[in-house]
Amino acid sequence: MKLAVVAALLALLVDHAPAEACATAPPRGAEARVADEEAVIIWDAAGKRETFIRRARFHSTAKQFGFLVPTPTKPELGEVDVGVFQKLAELIRPEVVVDESGTEVEVASLITSCTKGDKKSKSADGVAAPAVRVIQSAHVAGLDATTVAADDPKALADWLGSHGFESTPQLEAWLGIYTQQRWMITAFVIGGDAGERAMYDVATKAVKMTFATDVPFYPYREPEQKDLDPPELALPPRMLRVFFVSDQRYTGKGWSASTLYSAAVQLPGELWSVKGNDRLTVFIDDASPRIAKDEVFFAPHTDQSEVKQPPLVVHRPRRIQIPLEAVAFASILVLLLIVRRQRKKHAA
Repeated sequence: MKLAVVAALLALLVDHAPAEACATAPPRGAEARVADEEAVIIWDAAGKRETFIRRARFHSTAKQFGFLVPTPTKPELGEVDVGVFQKLAELIRPEVVVDESGTEVEVASLITSCTKGDKKSKSADGVAAPAVRVIQSAHVAGLDATTVAADDPKALADWLGSHGFESTPQLEAWLGIYTQQRWMITAFVIGGDAGERAMYDVATKAVKMTFATDVPFYPYREPEQKDLDPPELALPPRMLRVFFVSDQRYTGKGWSASTLYSAAVQLPGELWSVKGNDRLTVFIDDASPRIAKDEVFFAPHTDQSEVKQPPLVVHRPRRIQIPLEAVAFASILVLLLIVRRQRKKHAA
């Protein structure tokens, strides 16, 4: 029964090929690229457990494709409200400082001002090969997922190939690292938009993976890249933002990301699963193409000081409002005085 479920799942992946990591897997002859992605890593240092939450937006010439995520142990799969990313983004917004120095004179109609009211802005708010083991299958966050493990990279590549992923030397080399380390691979299937288009823009929901690991990490390694075809997939640098939650400030090794923020915060309720985890560190990486030959492993930073963005200064000078009606009345009065003076001059 279990193999039947897996067979039905992987039948969706017919004629797929690997690309990059968390490796995308578009159909043969098509392309899929990550446009941008965000992730939350919740690290339980005492329990040696990582919760990895990820959402991504893809550009693809295929309506349906998959991506592969490696983990050192079997992951527990789930879904988190995608709104958690917005909540975290709000936490790290820079302080807004209002500069009220200076004076501006504004002429406005009293009648219009009284009738227009306040304007409020709207916020956009098969049978498996003997050397390959199927660990689990699930449907989560709108995606079909299957976790597999193997001891031999060729056996795993062939198994994936027999279930729709094109077996290539690049895929086998990428898988070889994880089979040697005894890691597992979870394959997710994404369905694109309906209709026939030259290129699809597909966004995932927030997928959660919780697993045991000795060291927290971000799955950063990518297979060897090939030339983009078609050229419209030659995207500008893609943005990766990682929110790292733990009991202290951490730093990542193996990438060129910068630290945007690090401080103790009041975290959203969804992220309170580990007692004492109130330190949020945010990394930004926009490298494209990535030099991604390993995962990004995290360790406590030697500098535990806070990092925050500089405040945003909003210049709001003091305004003196002069009624338009008073200006008009004064103009008429001046005009009458000029006319009266001209008449007196002619009379004399």
